[in-house]
Amino acid sequence: MRRDWPLRQLLAILRGITFMVAALLSLILLQLAPSLIRGGLSGVRDHIVRVAVAGVPPERWGIAVLRMYEALSVIVLLVCLLFLAQRYLGRKLASCRGVPQRIAR
Repeated sequence: MRRDWPLRQLLAILRGITFMVAALLSLILLQLAPSLIRGGLSGVRDHIVRVAVAGVPPERWGIAVLRMYEALSVIVLLVCLLFLAQRYLGRKLASCRGVPQRIAR
């Protein structure tokens, strides 16, 4: 068994999780696209509010909207963190194998 085997397995798992969370985020953004085209950013905000308060009693609408924004923010942050972790592990594996990295210009 090679020394970098656990890192390779971790990278594969991380890529799978990143793909699933990115697919979820893309479906959410795809749902918001018509609102963005019709009403701009205020249309997106109104759509998020409508979705957040659906089926919620009126006295709890404020907390529902707040939690919707928190959930969307956490998903976006999670995608960014998973992407950065994936790049870090990929570069670490490349340096372990002695493969020269591409130079960014």
